[in-house]
Amino acid sequence: MNNALKLLVKSMKGKWRILTLGAKWDRCLVPIYEATGPRGVYPLIKTLLTNKCTNNCTYCPFRAKRKTRRSEWKPEKLAKITLHLWKTQKIKGLFLSSSIPKDPDTVVENQLQVLRNLRKSGFTGYIHIKLMPGVGRHLIAEAVELADRIGINLEAPESEIFQEICPDKGSYNQDIIKRLKWIVAEVEKAREKRQKPQYGFGRFGADTQMIVGATEDDDLQHLETTEWLYKRLGVSRVYYSGFEPQPNTPLENRKPCPKSRTRRLYQASFLIRDYKITAEELAQILDDRLMLPDIDPKKALARLNQHLFPLDVNQATYYELLRIPGIGPKHAREILSYREHKPITRVSDLERVLGAHLARNILPYVQLKYDKLTSYNIKP
Repeated sequence: MNNALKLLVKSMKGKWRILTLGAKWDRCLVPIYEATGPRGVYPLIKTLLTNKCTNNCTYCPFRAKRKTRRSEWKPEKLAKITLHLWKTQKIKGLFLSSSIPKDPDTVVENQLQVLRNLRKSGFTGYIHIKLMPGVGRHLIAEAVELADRIGINLEAPESEIFQEICPDKGSYNQDIIKRLKWIVAEVEKAREKRQKPQYGFGRFGADTQMIVGATEDDDLQHLETTEWLYKRLGVSRVYYSGFEPQPNTPLENRKPCPKSRTRRLYQASFLIRDYKITAEELAQILDDRLMLPDIDPKKALARLNQHLFPLDVNQATYYELLRIPGIGPKHAREILSYREHKPITRVSDLERVLGAHLARNILPYVQLKYDKLTSYNIKP
């Protein structure tokens, strides 16, 4: 066993356990240690640089006023372990966040030291970094150059909620939203500098995260903010972290956010980002409490808008096809490609394009020339 691996095993007993488990509040992906992307699953080291903090966020187990074990990584040590695990193909990248023990620039400077050491050592793996509220723009620019995805956590869909759960984390508009705008702008600059980078240069864009259920927030607030983040601000990904009560915090007696709620928010957010469905449309399927129903939101929209169906699959546009429950971007493109050479007139044609199972599932939503589908109905 070489020295780097010995160092890792020793760390697992202490700070590794504390700082990696603590990083669950930054919802990079679910499950925590495996990132999913268009090319498959990416196992990552996912850790805080430190859990020492001067802030008192009401939901956080590492708030300053809560007694807990504190630890931190030395940038050189974390870089060394990450590099070793990457070279031995145990991981494909690093997700690095941090609590805030000092001023934001000092914290981010330490984070960037990890990234500098990795890139100088030949690390070409994936890096996702979460920056601190109030960080300077010069450090944002460097983070964009070194990392593949860069974010800063919004924490809440509105400033009033932010002040309630993060009372001393700075200004919602100045320290977070303004910095998100800077990240997006620096990503655009980086893309102009280098075409199709193999790593770094913010190639996967900017992201942010909101805590769900720590207050009496509703899904409409999250959906409207998500739409603004995607369509107006230019963020590439919005994450949702369901609230989980922590002992000895102000919210320890509050009920946890149901996992089904964050799941439906993710589904709805992808409809906004990729399907050209608006928050206003999604508001039509919310209940009296302005919450999404616990069914696929695209299916709920289809049931509400039965007048849009059945669609002629030979005439429907790309985004009309995306309205069909079960049809995603890949399947929509396959339909468009197939019908360029041959019209889709029978169920057998659909099965050839989509496979038998999916083809049968979408029959209530499509119109075919030679197969009468009067027996199929969209369930109310």
